[in-house]
Amino acid sequence: MIPAGIESMSAILTFAATRPLLFVIALAIAQPLIALPLVAAFKIAGKDIVALRLLIPAAQSVFVLAVIWLLGWQKRAGLTTDARNVHLYWYPALIAFAPVLLHGTIEIAWGWIVFYGAALVLTGISEEGFARGIAIPALMRYGKWAAVFIAAAIFSAGHFTNVFFESFGLLEWADKFLATFGFAILYGAVFLRTGNLWPLVFLHALHDFSYLTSGTAGPFLLEAIDLRLHMLLSLMNVAYGTYILAGVDIPVSAGSVPAPKGPVRNP
Repeated sequence: MIPAGIESMSAILTFAATRPLLFVIALAIAQPLIALPLVAAFKIAGKDIVALRLLIPAAQSVFVLAVIWLLGWQKRAGLTTDARNVHLYWYPALIAFAPVLLHGTIEIAWGWIVFYGAALVLTGISEEGFARGIAIPALMRYGKWAAVFIAAAIFSAGHFTNVFFESFGLLEWADKFLATFGFAILYGAVFLRTGNLWPLVFLHALHDFSYLTSGTAGPFLLEAIDLRLHMLLSLMNVAYGTYILAGVDIPVSAGSVPAPKGPVRNP
């Protein structure tokens, strides 16, 4: 008799291999659903939901890492110490500092710095772990372009769960979708070119932290970045991400995220 745990792992692997798009969509739905019982419990208890900014990404990080472990995809997900084409990190690092470079920083109490810093690191783990570590490898059977662009669209749609914490108009939501889509195209391309998830987790957290400490987004919002400039930055991310993605030459059936074949381009 096959143990239930082994049967479950086999079922997950079979689902991921035979129905990769449905598998990724199912995870994209399951991950934000983790927030619902936490939000409901805090609402019923009449508690301030600010603590959920830390608890939700913590729970989602555990969920994503558990899925990667069950799949045995540690290497495919980029949870490794190896990295290629490290020169490509310059652009996402520069973009991460854009809010601070444009608006400077605001004064925030150290307690909140620590709290939100931890929350953003956990957010980086959960979002990068899913959108780059799981979604892209799973969708690679459709080719690199489909994998990155479909994963980016799903990643962007997932950010609509922010309705729990923030209120936007239609134009602001359009800007947010474009920003997260461009971000995901850039990070997806860099992931395929470097094969390492950890630097992207760090850059993701740094990117969000820059918005927080500049007062251009988040709970300490003072002045958002001009909408036209923000959209331009998003389009730049799409353009540069598309450019470096063109340098990836990966067989559709590849079992991991390998380096580009032949000489590496230096964008």
